[in-house]
Amino acid sequence: MSLFIDPDTLPPDWQGFVQVCFLMLVYGYILFSASNMISDGSELLLLVPSLAGIVGSVVLPVLGAVPDGAIVLFSGMGDDAQEELSVGVGALAGSTIMLLTIPCWL
Repeated sequence: MSLFIDPDTLPPDWQGFVQVCFLMLVYGYILFSASNMISDGSELLLLVPSLAGIVGSVVLPVLGAVPDGAIVLFSGMGDDAQEELSVGVGALAGSTIMLLTIPCWL
């Protein structure tokens, strides 16, 4: 039994599409909740006066860089590492560009 669903086992009709949409909503909610928890925790760390300088200059940039590094690291694993690594770097660049352009739309 695997944690992830094999796309080949999904029904080819609308029921498979509903299952994929449901999973997308569940995963999106989990990511949204985790992002809010990390944001709230980092704001609380900045409220401690003795740690504010260290947290703002060291901890928060490291917390922001670790997921990006993990994306690149795990995308480079496998037999065809060069092709997979370019996909991981492309996803990382795309997410960064999206985060930079969203405030311009608002």
